[in-house]
Amino acid sequence: MGNKVDELLNGIDVEGLQGYRETISKSEKDAMIDYKVNLEWLGGTKSRVTTQGITLGEQELSRNFSFEIDEPPQLLGKDSQPTPQEYLLGGMGACMLVGYTVGAAVKGIKLEKLEIDIEGGLDLRGFLEVNPDSPIGMKDVKYKIRVKGDGSEEDFQEIHQKVIETSPNRATIADSIKLVPELIVEK
Repeated sequence: MGNKVDELLNGIDVEGLQGYRETISKSEKDAMIDYKVNLEWLGGTKSRVTTQGITLGEQELSRNFSFEIDEPPQLLGKDSQPTPQEYLLGGMGACMLVGYTVGAAVKGIKLEKLEIDIEGGLDLRGFLEVNPDSPIGMKDVKYKIRVKGDGSEEDFQEIHQKVIETSPNRATIADSIKLVPELIVEK
């Protein structure tokens, strides 16, 4: 007998998903999820991100993962880790990839290949205050999705549209969100 993940279509528990959808359709509180991370400066342009847990409904999910971020030497870093922007784009892509995988499994489509290429650029004159008219954030983010499986082109177009409509990280990047900053100066 194989691994349970191997027995599921594309590694997705569609029955479990349907059960969870039913649960959150009955309880708004169970549908709420909050993420927390801590960033610690490691010197220069390097930082460590550590997950601080997830609150899902009334459940506290312990999370103990960390990763480091750096910049290339041209931006004063040591080039030891991916940049913040690479993590941002990777997070968006990974979220969309989940949407495609789940969408295919729900439709009964077995995937053979799923890849996403993402490009996004910055005008560093804005960030480095060289030109006040240069934007600080990314102007355009372009992505290409390559998918192969036993679904029709129409099936994949439907999944594609659903991912555009429902991917949380894609929506966070595509739409304006409210940021609530707070500065604490320690003495």
